[in-house]
Amino acid sequence: MEEKIIESINERLRVIVLLLLQSRRPGFKNPSLREQILTLKDFGLRPREIGSILGRSNTYINKELFELRKVKRVKRSKHEKRKRRKK
Repeated sequence: MEEKIIESINERLRVIVLLLLQSRRPGFKNPSLREQILTLKDFGLRPREIGSILGRSNTYINKELFELRKVKRVKRSKHEKRKRRKK
């Protein structure tokens, strides 16, 4: 049980460090809410944790993640179609 707590704390600290490092990049601008959701998801946080950090509901976070995946699928599909045309 204690190991799980320590592991959870370590994961949170890792995310904090990554966010701090990202904010120190030259030319850093404040990311949109959608970009923040994507960043936190990429760092391995679950939708419930993301919602807690950003002050949004779990439903809202899941909806945004769904939209982000949909956009990614469409872009990938268009890229594959272009690839086929070139052959």
